[in-house]
This record gives sequence, C-alpha cells and structure tokens, in this order.
Amino acid sequence: MAIFAGAAHADDAHPRFDYGEISGVFEPPSTRDGYLSFGRLGRTYDDYAAWKSEVSQKNGVSWLIEDRMILQSGRNADIADNELNLIGRYEFARASPASWSINVWGQFANTLGNTTVSEFQTELGVLSPLNGGNSGPEKSNQILQMLAFEYINPAETLRFQIGKLSTRTLMNLNRYAHGDSDSFFTPMLGNNPVVPYTALLGLGVFGQYRADNWYLSGLVRAPDDNLGLSTSAWQNGSREYIVEAALTPTIPGLGYGEYRLTLSRLIENGSLPRVDTFSVSADQDFGDRLGGFFRYAQADDTFRDFRKRIAAGFIVKRPLGFEYDRAGFGAWHGAPTDPSLRNETGVEIYYRAQVSPFLQITTDIQVVFDPAKSTRSSEVVLGLRLRVEL
Repeated sequence: MAIFAGAAHADDAHPRFDYGEISGVFEPPSTRDGYLSFGRLGRTYDDYAAWKSEVSQKNGVSWLIEDRMILQSGRNADIADNELNLIGRYEFARASPASWSINVWGQFANTLGNTTVSEFQTELGVLSPLNGGNSGPEKSNQILQMLAFEYINPAETLRFQIGKLSTRTLMNLNRYAHGDSDSFFTPMLGNNPVVPYTALLGLGVFGQYRADNWYLSGLVRAPDDNLGLSTSAWQNGSREYIVEAALTPTIPGLGYGEYRLTLSRLIENGSLPRVDTFSVSADQDFGDRLGGFFRYAQADDTFRDFRKRIAAGFIVKRPLGFEYDRAGFGAWHGAPTDPSLRNETGVEIYYRAQVSPFLQITTDIQVVFDPAKSTRSSEVVLGLRLRVEL
C-alpha cells in the first residue's frame, strides 16, 4: 500500500498520511544523494541501502537508525547533546488490500558532558528551550516513544492506531517546522511548548478520516510521564482528549498547504491539573523552492513554561542549487505562565547541508531577546548539528 503520494522526500511529499518525526522510515534509502564522496564508506552504504530496500519489499520490514548530535555555545555556556532514534515498521497480512502494521520508536537521549539542556538555558537566563534534547535531570534517558498497532483501510481514507502513542507523529504537525532533527533547533518553532500533550506519553487510541482536501483526527490517551511501557495511568483513569481538523488544499499558483486547528483537554487527576488548549499549525508551499509556516498555541493553565506562543517563518529548498540542502528563518514570541517573568522573543536561522545520502550537517544561530530569567537585552547561541541516517 502506498502510504505516501508524490515524492518520497519528507518535506517535499504530499503525504496521504503524515507521520511527523518518524516520516523518514518511509523514505527509500536511495532517495537522497550528496555532493561529497566517501569512497569505500560510501559504496558500503550503497550496498546497505540496496539490502534495506530489498528486505522492505520482500518482508514488509522497514527501519531507520538516526543519530543526531547537537553542539551549542552561548555566553560562558555550551552544551553537547546526542539523541539516537531507532524506528521500525513491520507490515503484515500483506495479501490484504488494507495496511496492517506494528510501529515502534525507541529513543536514547544523552547529555555529552556536564550540562543538560535545562541547565544550559538556566545559565543563559533563557526560558525558551534552545533545542529538543535531553532536559534532565538525568544525563541519560531511554524512552519508548511509540509502540502501536496501525490499520489503514484499502481506500486510504481511514487510519487507526492503538497502543503507546506519540503525538509527535500524529497531531499538531508541520512540514516545515517539526522536531529538532532536520530543520530548526528550538521547540519554540519546531514543536509546541505550550500544550501538555507534547510533554507526556501514554497508552491510547487514535483515528483519522482523510478526504482529498481535508481531514479530521481524534485521540484519547492516558497521559503518563513514565518513559517505558506502563499501564498505571490508564488504570488510574487519567485521560487526555485531542481533536484536530485540517484543510489540505492545493492552491493554484502557490502549491500544497496544510491548515490545522487542534483542541485538547487534559482531565484533572491526582498528579496533573485540568488544562484546555487550542493550537493552529499551518504550512504552505510557494512554488517549488519556498515554503512558509505559522504556529500559535494557547493554554488556560500553567502546566508548561509558556501559556502562549506564536511563531512564523519560511524555508528555502535548494538555496545554493544542491537538491537536498535547506535554509530556514523563523521567529517566535512566547508569554510565560509565570506572570513575574517578561515575554521572550527569538529568531533562528539555519542552513542544512546534505553532505552525503547518510550525513547532514546543519549550522545554526539563535538570538533570544529579553531573556525571561535575565536582565540582559539578548543572548546569542551558535549551533552545529550532525545527523546520520541509516
């Protein structure tokens, strides 16, 4: 079954169904190339990619091994953070016209050195997360982000998942600003630091109906801060409800776009307050080389550090003519839940170079104005990201 329509490359595709941060598991290994030759190493990767494609076609087993290292440096502070993602998909009952699969995503987040992401922010007096890495307090975490059974009907209009669900693969997504592995570093642009559902894991059920120019999704989940596979939150009656409606038009003269409205309610329980949120996430092509995005979120309680966030920006495809290179600019403004703190505004610029089929190198700069926990007028953070995909 063809889950993706159009090109396979994630930010160019018009996906029938969007899988957010694990979309790379659907991308054939031979899709991308680079502009540097690694000799024997490159030839070895080509052999591996051919074998990987053969296994997927014959046995329905697909996988992505992704290692992402981020190095950042600010005023008298720096950080090294590494994240290893192991993503797998097994499609069974392949004789059926429907798609039946099991999906798994394991994450190993490690602080390299003595400073975690949260400590790095504290040293700079910045409330906005500067990358989506390991926030601590432990310097190493093993996280089962997803373990879910999925069904997609033959017409590719209905999708269901049940199991441990990751909202980062299902809800409030954005083609040009999502995650911190291949575009912007800061979750102020690439995630949603206002809503509770991006901070929690848990067992649940997800459903989506997708038409040609719109879709409707719903999710019921037991929110949990357990990093493994736990049923305690579900047994205790904790519940979280998320619904999303979206328009997915192809606008003449512009191109494809997605315009999402997401509403959520976290039910109050012994450990979590009741929180209602609404979010907007939009991305739009402007021809074949430019894409724009907009994100807004607001919550009625103080579960996260920010109660409001607005962000916008654009990305440029093939900025210097290289097919898979990307450049991006984004800006955000956040209102903290603590009224004693001042609002933060920030900008970020990145350039991502697809050096080889398996290696990306991204340079990045962030400037945060009026840091919420500092009296300084601004902080500048320089970044470098190395990403290997196998």
